[in-house]
Amino acid sequence: MPVGEIGLPGEVRYVKNGPGGRWWRAARSKGELHAGWNEVPSAVLLGGSAEDARPYVEALFKPDSAGRGAANRDLKALAALIERPSRFVWITFEERRMWWCTVTDEVEVVDGGSTKERGHFWLKCDRPWSDRTIDGERQLILSDLPGSVTTVAGYRATVCEPAASTDILRVIRNEDDPAVRTAREARIAYCEAIEMLVRRLQPRDFELLIELILSRDGWARISAVGGSGADIDVEVENRSANEIAFVQVKSQADQSTLSDSIRRFSEQRDRYSRMIFAVHSPRGGIASPGLPVHVWGPAEIADLVVRTGLGDWLEKRV
Repeated sequence: MPVGEIGLPGEVRYVKNGPGGRWWRAARSKGELHAGWNEVPSAVLLGGSAEDARPYVEALFKPDSAGRGAANRDLKALAALIERPSRFVWITFEERRMWWCTVTDEVEVVDGGSTKERGHFWLKCDRPWSDRTIDGERQLILSDLPGSVTTVAGYRATVCEPAASTDILRVIRNEDDPAVRTAREARIAYCEAIEMLVRRLQPRDFELLIELILSRDGWARISAVGGSGADIDVEVENRSANEIAFVQVKSQADQSTLSDSIRRFSEQRDRYSRMIFAVHSPRGGIASPGLPVHVWGPAEIADLVVRTGLGDWLEKRV
């Protein structure tokens, strides 16, 4: 969706609400963006021109090339804050999440400089700080974000322009990366093709497939507890989880078959922590009662085949 359709600015700026985020609590609770620059007079900040602040900022640094470079970076950051800050989406990283907001162009200043609780000046948010996508569907947990975005969390500057602005806006708009979307569509098509192959497996091969899936998930077969031909009952153990599961592998089954298996499982709950019911050709709809009973139909098995890398094995068997 184009930026204009949802009313977001097309540029991004990262901001740290005070050293170490000390003003974050006030910024979030009050719907504000806080900044410092105590040395810059209030009148200059309210005037809306960073160039007017140059003598005050340059006085903070040594009069050499390194000092001039640092002063220019500070002035550029200050310009983003007081010269039409509404043209940016503002982001920050706190509480292991990415937060974003948009602000008005009005600067509010408190004489006396910043304190532990608040900055020297702040901007009012017209969209308050949010840790969710603009449609509210996803929370922006740091561990779930692309690496190009999470790299921004390591920035030490008070204000800067992230190199990943495009990715940040895409994340906020909850849009897929085009390459990811292509890969997902290909994966869906592959899963559908794998499902067709799963349905064609002979009973012995189907049993072996389920055993391979379980083994790659940490489950080891410890015994057969009954069944023959197309209907196999086995026990599997996951030692790291200290669990034993009751597994039924059936070429065909209906709801009554599942219900009978659940009854048998329930009678042995002192031994089994869960039950897995795998069937590649269900007759009619089979409804799972929920955990600890796992029903693997052909679609679920196909997904497991893809995730555990058993596609080549399956193709050769069929």
